[in-house]
Amino acid sequence: MKKRIIRITDVSQINTSKVSVYDLNNRYIDPLGNIYGLKYNKDERKVEILKLERFHPGENRIIKQAPSQHKEEVSLPDFHTEEIKQTDIYEKKYNKDDSFFEPEVFIEDVINNAETHKERIAGIIKNIYESDIFPKENKHESTEFDDIVRNLEIDGIQQLEKLDTYYRELTNYPRSITYYQAKIDNVGKNIFEKLGGNKERTMRFVLMYEMSTTIRRIYTNLKKHMHHMDEFTADKEIEDRPNMTKHQKQSFIDARTSIITTIQDIDSILEQNSILLSYACDVENYK
Repeated sequence: MKKRIIRITDVSQINTSKVSVYDLNNRYIDPLGNIYGLKYNKDERKVEILKLERFHPGENRIIKQAPSQHKEEVSLPDFHTEEIKQTDIYEKKYNKDDSFFEPEVFIEDVINNAETHKERIAGIIKNIYESDIFPKENKHESTEFDDIVRNLEIDGIQQLEKLDTYYRELTNYPRSITYYQAKIDNVGKNIFEKLGGNKERTMRFVLMYEMSTTIRRIYTNLKKHMHHMDEFTADKEIEDRPNMTKHQKQSFIDARTSIITTIQDIDSILEQNSILLSYACDVENYK
């Protein structure tokens, strides 16, 4: 698993208002060698800065870092960053000693962002139609674009709505354990047996496993269709179309920007979801 090691000159540069749950695995190092991490405070619903103090190999003590009074804040993308491969302990996608991944927080974040992604997909479709980049006279391209739109509506918007509904079911009015046991795959069934019939532990496993597999299925399909949309629109040069109005050109530019942003979001979600799936499959997490 890869982590981002971010060099900072002072802890006040970490702007917690501009980070998301996807940044919780980051590490920040100042010139004195102090190492900081991030943790989501579920009670106060905000990201906090933690100072990590190492005492001997394999042991970290986490001390809550008081918020800095320094007024100047620097956006994280301005920092010098480098990607490093972790050894041994980070060989697996999830390390249960890493308290910086909180599965419930990640799931809630995905659910909350699903509405944004639905609106963005609808906006992309609307903007491309308004740009008239694929006029009806060009039946081949127009038909292919309509097919992409149909797939995005069925596998994107509708499935994201079902994701939200399923999450509400699992958290607010779950069905019987036997219902989920009957519908879950063989990997899930094996974990069911290991949990020994404990209802509380089993239902938490159901939430973690069902959400991780559902998120993976929906966002993998959505990624495929978004890449299709990206490839289909990438070679369209609006400057070569003198008949396009200013509004049509801007609509197409906005759509292209949203396509790229959405693909980046999907990649982040799928990367973090792989950690959730590993977490869900570890029986030790339900003791």
